[in-house]
Amino acid sequence: MKAALLSFVLLSFLLATPVLANEVEKQQLLRKLKQQITQLYVMQKNIPTIIDGLSQFENSQAFKQAKDVSALLPVLNETLAEFDKHLSVSKIESQSGKHRRTAKPYEPWFAKLERKNFGFNHVEILPGNVGILAFWGFSNVTEQSKQKVQALMTLLDGVDSLIIDLRENGGGDAAMVQLISSYFLDKRTHLNSFYSRDTGKTSEYWTVPIEGEKHATLPIYILTSNATFSAAEEFTYNFKHLQRATIIGEKTKGGANPWRFVNLTNNVRVAMPVSMAINPITETNWEGVGVKPHHTIPASQALSYAHQMALQELAKTKTNIHDLHDIKSALSDVNTILK
Repeated sequence: MKAALLSFVLLSFLLATPVLANEVEKQQLLRKLKQQITQLYVMQKNIPTIIDGLSQFENSQAFKQAKDVSALLPVLNETLAEFDKHLSVSKIESQSGKHRRTAKPYEPWFAKLERKNFGFNHVEILPGNVGILAFWGFSNVTEQSKQKVQALMTLLDGVDSLIIDLRENGGGDAAMVQLISSYFLDKRTHLNSFYSRDTGKTSEYWTVPIEGEKHATLPIYILTSNATFSAAEEFTYNFKHLQRATIIGEKTKGGANPWRFVNLTNNVRVAMPVSMAINPITETNWEGVGVKPHHTIPASQALSYAHQMALQELAKTKTNIHDLHDIKSALSDVNTILK
């Protein structure tokens, strides 16, 4: 009888040990995450709120019901996203082993941009001589990407208005924001600054010299959606407050602070915002609140709405009878679409 009881106790202990180990790992991960946020997170005034939120999460049913760290990460990210959409945890994929060989290879954002035409996916001259330029990311600035931008700007040289479509743009390199912005601003202009908590220094981003013609007076319309993010929001925010463009669509996603990966354990890392955008005009940024358009409409209707607005403005200034005929014809078609 005693032997049977001892066996039962031993079996119960062995079954419970993995559960206890998983609980310890979950708690250790959360403790390490709090430490790194306290030491590195750039928006220091928000740290107490985030730490308090994580402490509440540790006592939640979602935390307790997650059977291990892998199951914990998705629900932990839901909590982190409430404070900062750049702040997230993820697994560190092994570089060797059977799983790595069979898994779909991860392609970095900038590598994908470079491979796929530097993110530019649509350029067109719409009826009424309104140009449209659409791209889904801001690539790194290289000699090749600079040549691509110059070629696109040359193609759009003769348009009377330009629609820049950032509805599917997930962001990228602030240096590309500089480059593209420089085609549309006449004088040297302070676009944005970034404060880094790592270094304690602030870096300023100004327009840069370009090759080719500037379009400093060209009417510009920027399209946004709730997926417009990061560097795409910076471009939109800068042009809005420089009063250089009309913003049309939906409020953007709200990610203003650049981040880097910080390892929490051997197999879990956190994307940690360590820098903060500071606009020279507003002296703040769009973090957590997004960029609000001048004209808030569903993203699916933004292109037609912008085209209509561009044509209406052009009709006020054109005197050539043929130009006016083209504009009125295009406007009639757009109005039909919007009805």
